[in-house]
Amino acid sequence: MKIVNILKQVGILAIVGIGFTSCDNDNKLKDSIFNIEEKEGNDTDKWIEKNFREPYNIRATYRWNQAFGYYDKTLYPPNVDNVIPALSMVKKLWIDSYTDVGGEDFIKSIAPRELHLIGSYNRNNDGTIVLGEAGGGARISLFNVDYVKSDNRESITQFVHTVQHEYVHILNQSKPYDKVAWSKISDGGLYTSSWYLYKDPESNELGFVTSYARSNYDEDIAETASVVLLKSKAEWTEFLANIKSEKARQDILKKVDLVVEYYKEQYEIDFWELRDRAEVHTTEVVNGNF
Repeated sequence: MKIVNILKQVGILAIVGIGFTSCDNDNKLKDSIFNIEEKEGNDTDKWIEKNFREPYNIRATYRWNQAFGYYDKTLYPPNVDNVIPALSMVKKLWIDSYTDVGGEDFIKSIAPRELHLIGSYNRNNDGTIVLGEAGGGARISLFNVDYVKSDNRESITQFVHTVQHEYVHILNQSKPYDKVAWSKISDGGLYTSSWYLYKDPESNELGFVTSYARSNYDEDIAETASVVLLKSKAEWTEFLANIKSEKARQDILKKVDLVVEYYKEQYEIDFWELRDRAEVHTTEVVNGNF
């Protein structure tokens, strides 16, 4: 699961009422994203079939499906017009980057079998926002699809961060990382279920790339890998330079070394080359080339 902390950033949350008009004079449901009955695919469905299902055996769904749960949340499906742009970003930054470095069959062999898009933010009572969830490595749910700005690097990387993060979990489930070596870097007492009470800069000074990385070892490696993949070389250099504690900086670098080692030994992937390809693809998306 990928969560961000907004507790100290948002004072008042606006509750927006969404109205839907979907019935004709015969009171029959029209072509709605809430209608999950089988029907002939529209242009969006055909695009998904061509770009995700056929080449990678990955389903991408966006219509509302109550079977996925979220009974205690106020959520809604994405605007259909936002589906292809969002999935295009995911394909560009995640699939294309891994394909460039790991080969055509890498994503085909190891991947979630479904991406489920939700238009709204998934807010928790503790002030955090869930950006994405993974269901046993089989499905990744992506929230806030209607709020991604394709010309804004920060917005793009925050959205794709979810996929990069959850994909590290999937890789770890397929081939485990060295948890013993990882546990020797940061003191166990630094990990906490109350990570959301700390701002990222505070956690950086303790040897973590984000506060969410302090949840546990598994989230730490997923955050470490995904944060590096989403930062440019210049951004990563600046990030490290802003950390005042030398020990914290070295702890983060040790974790990155373990990530690099893991990708090389378990998957024969050059992690730094993967990061470089992700940076190229991010720039392309920002420039509208996706």
